[in-house]
Amino acid sequence: MRKILKYYAIMLGSLVLLLIIIIGMITTSQNQNCDNSTATDVITSADKQQTAKSVYKNLKAQPNTTDAGIAGYLGNAEEESQLNFSSIESGQPFNQLRAMDEKLSGYGFGFNQWDSSRRVDLIKYATSKSKSWTDPSTQLDFALNGDGANSTLLKQGLAMTDVSQATEFLRAKWERGGVGTTEKRISHAKQWYSELDKGGDTPATDVADSGLNSATNENKTSSSSSGCKVDTSQGMASSGAPVTEMPANYKGKVKNTNFTATSPTNTYPFGQCTWYVFNRMQALGTPVENYLGNGADWGANAKAKGYTTDTKPHAGWAISFTQGVAGADPTYGHVAVVEAISDDGSHFLVSECNVVNSGSGTVSFRELTAGNGMIFIQGKH
Repeated sequence: MRKILKYYAIMLGSLVLLLIIIIGMITTSQNQNCDNSTATDVITSADKQQTAKSVYKNLKAQPNTTDAGIAGYLGNAEEESQLNFSSIESGQPFNQLRAMDEKLSGYGFGFNQWDSSRRVDLIKYATSKSKSWTDPSTQLDFALNGDGANSTLLKQGLAMTDVSQATEFLRAKWERGGVGTTEKRISHAKQWYSELDKGGDTPATDVADSGLNSATNENKTSSSSSGCKVDTSQGMASSGAPVTEMPANYKGKVKNTNFTATSPTNTYPFGQCTWYVFNRMQALGTPVENYLGNGADWGANAKAKGYTTDTKPHAGWAISFTQGVAGADPTYGHVAVVEAISDDGSHFLVSECNVVNSGSGTVSFRELTAGNGMIFIQGKH
């Protein structure tokens, strides 16, 4: 009897041991499968490229954006989040109380790592759209339309034509962070500029929804509701049509050639002549103020505010054109900046905006002769 019990005990022990081994193998296999699945959360180069192309496609559809500006945007985003819309700074977990504390910094969210009050604004914006803050379309819509004055700064950067300048402008003025990372951001941006220039048929998911389309309509409305478009079909004083490259006979006369400089304090509509003159005068170190009115109003309004004005051209001064003068808009007039005077003093060169590719922010040049309806304005020192 004891032998039988001993035999069953051995058999039972063997079965238990076998069962333990089988369970261990299953557990190990499951753990290995879990480890492999985490790899799908890592953003690979291919994933980033498709994300970048998707963002590029949607931003390119917006008014006034350039490949250089979009590359600058992507270069900054890669440094901030590795182009990951769900990214939270330093891999921190999501915490609702912390996320809604606008005084808390170092807790950036999303593609552009919005932080502090801008992080809170992103979450509120997404909630108002019944979306998650991680939704790509919502984040891009927020960046372009829901981030207050920052959205205007973003559009200024996206309209720039130099990759390095666009990247640094967006870092310093729009991101307002990343000190010491400029070179890396520019390197990323130039790489994206090169990649996107290659084109390709890689499918791209639309990351921007109808909110971006409504933004396009809003931009078109604001562009046509005010401004100073020059009628280039009219006679252009001494030399006719405007050109986008400075005439050779003036190049040695103009020392400051940073015609794409922009100012974050500029409240004039993007791409308008007034917007450009404000930026250019700031760059020259002789600024003018906001709220001087339409182009034709600048002369009288500036004089009333104590600016020095004249009927003769001076290099570095702004010029206000009365309606219709030298092709100025018949309703709003026009403004430009005097860059140089000709050797014989009979002509002067102006730089201006909203003449070539209206509303795009393109800078162009004309050689003019002084005449009635022109008031020259000296900026503040």
